[in-house]
Amino acid sequence: MTDIQLIEEYKSWDTSAFGTIYEKYIDQIYKVVFFKVSSREVAEDIVSEAFIKWLNSLENFVPKSESSLKSWLYTISYNLVKDYYRTKKEEIDIDEVFNLWVEEYFWENLDNKEKLKEVVDFLKTIKEEQREILIMRIWNDLSYKEISEITGHSVSNCKKIVSRVLQNVNANLAMMIILMMI
Repeated sequence: MTDIQLIEEYKSWDTSAFGTIYEKYIDQIYKVVFFKVSSREVAEDIVSEAFIKWLNSLENFVPKSESSLKSWLYTISYNLVKDYYRTKKEEIDIDEVFNLWVEEYFWENLDNKEKLKEVVDFLKTIKEEQREILIMRIWNDLSYKEISEITGHSVSNCKKIVSRVLQNVNANLAMMIILMMI
């Protein structure tokens, strides 16, 4: 059953449709939020709030495409994370976030930790907006259309940002290989 069908089912008082949607997206949304807040408790609170907000606004939601629901959930979560940091008035320490993330998901594989450390070091060098878009595209596997809906940038701008960052990665990788040969 598609997301659009599930939404219609829920709107016609089939509450099991919400359970299906929740199960389909909870892990994805949680990983994104956890990655940004580095706290299991805070991530769980934000994700719960995101689904509650989604439910409260469902009657007014008109899906434009099959990816609309996913984009909408990401947008709600994204905005709640922004609100969390706005009210907390703290800066995100990317080292701390990645250390917790590595602990949570990659502790058993030392090889992955080293690779992830390299990725973290690179991500520190790019602008926050570029980092957000790259993470949505690569780690969260969102389409450019979904990223555009979440960030408010055009699809072509999102593609350019990802392309430029990946070109930068390739250039840095080539430089590292050359330096290792010297």
